[in-house]
Order: sequence, then structure tokens, then C-alpha cells
Amino acid sequence: MPAGADGASSSLGGSLAIRDLAIIVALTVVSGLLAGAEIAVVAFRRARLADGRRADRRLRAVRALRGDPDRFIATVQIGITVIGAAAAAFGGASFSHRVAPLLHRAGLGDEASDAVALAIVVAALSFLSLVIGELVPKSLALKHSERYALAVARPLVALGWLVRPLVRVVSGASNLILRLFGDHTTFSEARLTADELRTMVDEARAAGSVPPEVGEMASRAIEISDLTVADIMVPRHEIVSLPRDAPLDELKRVTLEEGHSRMPIYDGAPDNVVGYLVAKDLLRLDWNSEVVVLADLVRPAHFVPETMRAIDLLDELRERRLQLALVVDEQGALAGLITVEDVVEEVVGEIVSEREEPTRLVHPEPDGALLVPGSASVRSLNREAALRLPEGDTYSTVAGLCLALEGAIPPRGRRFALDDGTTLEVADASPRRVRSVRIRKSVVVDTAM
Repeated sequence: MPAGADGASSSLGGSLAIRDLAIIVALTVVSGLLAGAEIAVVAFRRARLADGRRADRRLRAVRALRGDPDRFIATVQIGITVIGAAAAAFGGASFSHRVAPLLHRAGLGDEASDAVALAIVVAALSFLSLVIGELVPKSLALKHSERYALAVARPLVALGWLVRPLVRVVSGASNLILRLFGDHTTFSEARLTADELRTMVDEARAAGSVPPEVGEMASRAIEISDLTVADIMVPRHEIVSLPRDAPLDELKRVTLEEGHSRMPIYDGAPDNVVGYLVAKDLLRLDWNSEVVVLADLVRPAHFVPETMRAIDLLDELRERRLQLALVVDEQGALAGLITVEDVVEEVVGEIVSEREEPTRLVHPEPDGALLVPGSASVRSLNREAALRLPEGDTYSTVAGLCLALEGAIPPRGRRFALDDGTTLEVADASPRRVRSVRIRKSVVVDTAM
């Protein structure tokens, strides 16, 4: 072949390679735009969607996409899949035969050259797709979600109209298979579990994206959905209550000394609670009067089961405009007391009034041990003292944990060793309950030299 022909062929081959590379980059960029569009539209602020400027066609397009998430997400996924498959197929066919001769001249055999060339091309395309088709557009979409969504909304609406038949075909085929499992295709379900949300919040807090206090409250808010009334309530033996026929002097003393804003009232036995008393109602009385009928001030008690979810209780108390509920077990016996403040404190932390001292859950000892009351919540203790005490369905306190480990009420001095090396020692106990427990954390010794 003449030298001029070789030069022309080489120039043509180089032009074709540049053209093919440009096509692959363009396909990857389009795929990245679709991936970022999904993030941007989902992250678009609800307040901005409610903007009254109806003349903005881009905003109306975003509303349309958010209003039909099944079609929107199906359109994006179909586009990403088709474009990604096309780029991979085109790249493999276009570049592997260009790389194979170079490897062959380097000493590899024909079959080995083809296999290695294909692997190199796949690796390069995967890297390009990961960077340009995923990481970069999604990062930009998260940081500039509003501008990004407004820019791509109208093209996405048009694309959704074009691929609507394909969306129906794909969804129909998926439904035929999912029908065997009693399910159907949907893209509007929650795509994150509670555990994944907790992980995201913890990562954002560690990275400094949100203040530590905000991250802590967000984690608590997610966790509260798993809590029952029994996990939060004040146990029965800690309730301060008054008999229905309490004399005036007793009423004054308990009200002033205990300082509770609400106290249960019982008739005959403490388990027979008939209502509760609001301290403000007492302030309206004439304390110099000798005629004070406590029964006239008692408000009806509201009873809830200890298995009720804490978040459901909060909704119920707000709906009934109540601040307090009495908790009963499955036998109907009084198990504890819970207030709106108790539930709110699970999210924001302990709320202390001007007259109160913060409750010390953990009392450090000189040798490094931690002395805690048996009534301390295992969940709160793990959070405050950075422990990993096991949480169970049949108990919520440290005393309950000791009872579960012993199978009975353990005597004073009984020790329990947990799987992580932490030890529990019953510091004080009666024949009826565990009053306090001494905890020694496990010590990890680094033996690496």
C-alpha cells in the first residue's frame, strides 16, 4: 500500500476513534444528567413547589414530575439503563479491537489479547460511568437541587411522554413476574429504611454537615418509632400519688415538697387510680379555708396499654388535649405513668425546670466503675455512657436486664459477664427488686507491637 494511503488510513482511524470516544462520553453525560435529575427533583423543596407563580413553566414541570413519581422514576431508570447498555456495547465493539492489536504486539496471544482488551475497555468505561455518570452529577444535584431540577424538568416531562409506551410495557412485564410473589411494581415507596436514615444522620453529624445537637435529635426522632410506652414510662414504684380522702395538711405537704404539676389520685389502694390532680387547680383554692373537697378537683384518668407505641400515644394525648396517661399491663394492673414531656424528652433530651436538678443517671466511682439505679433505662444508659448493654423485648431497665440474666431476682453481689466483656454487679437489692447495679466497662488491650 502506498505511503500516502497509510497516512490517510491512520488519519481516518484516529478521527473515527475520537468520534467514538465523543459518542461514549456524550452517552455517559446524558446518563449522568438523568441520575442527577432523579436526586434533584426528589430533593426539591416543598415550599418552593407551593410557589404561586403559575407562569413559571419549569416549576409546573417539576410539580408534574413530583405528582407522578411512578412515571418519573420509571422514565429515569429506563433512560439510564438503555443509555448505559448502549455505551457499554458501543464502547466494547469500538475500542476492544483497537486495543487488542497493541497487546498482541506486546507479546500476548490472539485470544489473550482479545480478552485483556475487553477487560481494559470495560474497566475504563466503568470508571467513566462512575465518575461522570454517577458521582459528579449527583453531587451537583444535591448541592444545587433547585436550579438543577428547574433546568431538566421540562425535557424530562417530554421524555416521559415519549417513553410512556415503553414504561407501560416494562411495568406490565414486571407485574407479571411480581404477581407470583403477591406484589406489584411501584417506584413511590420509601426507598430508605430507618437504619439507613440513622446511618445517614450519623454520617452527616460526623462530617459536620449538621450541628451535633441537631444530629442527635434527628437520631432520637427516628428511634422513637420503635419505642413503646413501657420503654418511656415512670414505673409504678416511682409514682407519687395521693389518696382520694387525703386531709388538707397532707395535700399541702405533698404538693409543696414533691413539686409535681400532676399527681394521680387513688381510692383505697394505690393501684386503684381514679384520676389525677393538677397543681394549678390547687393554687386557685383558698388555703385558709378548712373545707377543701379533693374529689371535686380530680380529673378523669386516661389509661393506655404498656405495649402502645410512644408516637401513637403522643398523637392521642394531643388529640384529647391531655398531658398525662396511666399505663396498665395486660392484666389491667397499674404499671406506670407517662406524660407528654416524657415522650418529648426522648427527642430533645431531659427538660429541667428552674426548681429541678438534672437527674444523674450515672455515678462514676474512683475505680472507674459506674453505679446506676436499677430503674435506669438500658437505652438511655447506652446513649449516655457509651455502653452496649443488650436491649430486649421483655425488659427496658438495667434491673430488668439482671432479672433476665438470672432468671429470678438476683441477690446483692451477683455478677454477670456480657459477651463484650462488660460486667454487671448487683450493688443493692431487696427480695422484691434490684435497686442499683455497678457496671464495669470492658477494657480493650492492644497487643500489637
